[in-house]
Amino acid sequence: MSQLSASAHDHDHGHAHAGHAHHGHHGHGEPPSLAADNTEAPKGWGSALMGLFIVAGIACAGATLASGFILGGADEAAQKTAIKHGLASYHVGALVALGMALGPLGLVLIMNLVKAGWFVTLRRQAENAASLVWLGVIMLLPPLVIELLKPGVFIKWRTPGLIATDELLAKKAPYLNDPFFFSRLAVYAIVWIIIARLIVGFSRKQDITGDKWLSNKASFHSAWAILAFALTCAFASFDLIKALDFHWFSTMFGVYFFAGNMLAGLSILVVILAALRSSGRLKGLVTAEHFHDTGKLMFAFTVFWAYISFSQYFLYWYANIPEETGWFMARQSNGWQYLFYALCIGHFIVPFLILIWRDVKKSTILLAAMGVFMLVMHILDVFYQIRPLVYMTKVIDQTAVIPGKVGLGWMDFTGALGPVLIFIGVLIWKVRSAPLIPIKDPRLPEALEHKNYV
Repeated sequence: MSQLSASAHDHDHGHAHAGHAHHGHHGHGEPPSLAADNTEAPKGWGSALMGLFIVAGIACAGATLASGFILGGADEAAQKTAIKHGLASYHVGALVALGMALGPLGLVLIMNLVKAGWFVTLRRQAENAASLVWLGVIMLLPPLVIELLKPGVFIKWRTPGLIATDELLAKKAPYLNDPFFFSRLAVYAIVWIIIARLIVGFSRKQDITGDKWLSNKASFHSAWAILAFALTCAFASFDLIKALDFHWFSTMFGVYFFAGNMLAGLSILVVILAALRSSGRLKGLVTAEHFHDTGKLMFAFTVFWAYISFSQYFLYWYANIPEETGWFMARQSNGWQYLFYALCIGHFIVPFLILIWRDVKKSTILLAAMGVFMLVMHILDVFYQIRPLVYMTKVIDQTAVIPGKVGLGWMDFTGALGPVLIFIGVLIWKVRSAPLIPIKDPRLPEALEHKNYV
């Protein structure tokens, strides 16, 4: 706290006129980079893309959700499979959209907690994505509503009568039951929305009041919030993904979920910043030095994701327990193995070899390109987790699994794209709704002078 006070005092003169600079007037000694024409999005910025993404996203999501009821025909079994296919494809996109909010939220909490001054000029765009966690929650609702109307069509453990014939489900019934399940989902949503509104609210309020102590409040509340965030994210990954195959056991999946979302959050962040830089904004505020550090984080979470993925695979391989190996067996046969190889190469080897170069991390264009690439890889990763469950049955004789066939259809593409396009469209609107940086943050001078020495 004393360091923050000293920093605020040392640079008090530089920030006394921050609000005036935001309106286009420069105080004595104030850098021109804080002028309104550099800290506000251009008028009408992204309007065409915003409208296109939202309309296209709604169309894709609607077509995917309706596809099962239309394509299933009169046969009850075929209709159930078609509905499950459509819901699974949509669920992929909804989880990616949610991750694009949860990743930035976790990033903001971490940076507030460690009081990272260099991140100040990047933080607003991470806050914009984090503040849309409510939208990610809403995206998850359609499959859940349909599941309530047709029990077991998507969430297999809710199949009527299954608990009487499945011994493992009977053992897990105290956890996997409707009241507790839907109550947990409500708690996750409430916790995420409260944290996002609280932390982002401090930043927005500081833009208006210039109260330097709001930075300390954000740091203080980030301490308990990051614990709540970690627990809710871990259990949400169990309920929204892992429990779809309730025979499967994993003690690492919560961390796997976190690593993927952090990569998605960093990726969308560099894409937003690159787009704003290309429109002539953030000059002198977000520099090659900031991109360099963000690229380091992308590289770090690429390696972390690979470490968690390999650790889970290796532990299952040598333990050779059917309830664990079945998950991988279903994804390494009948066409799914090619996606497994694609993730090994595209989600780790390629970004590792590219992001390890300093010049790539310092280049706005190259790092943004890697951001788009990693978002695509993240979508494939979530697809790999969810979609094989459509045709997967159960462990047979404790030794083998009936593998899920690939069975790709147009709904796999529209399902994944729908929620993602809607999220990005709303995010464009969010970016335009406030100053592009926290204009009165006391650590702003540190961010403006940020240099890399490693």
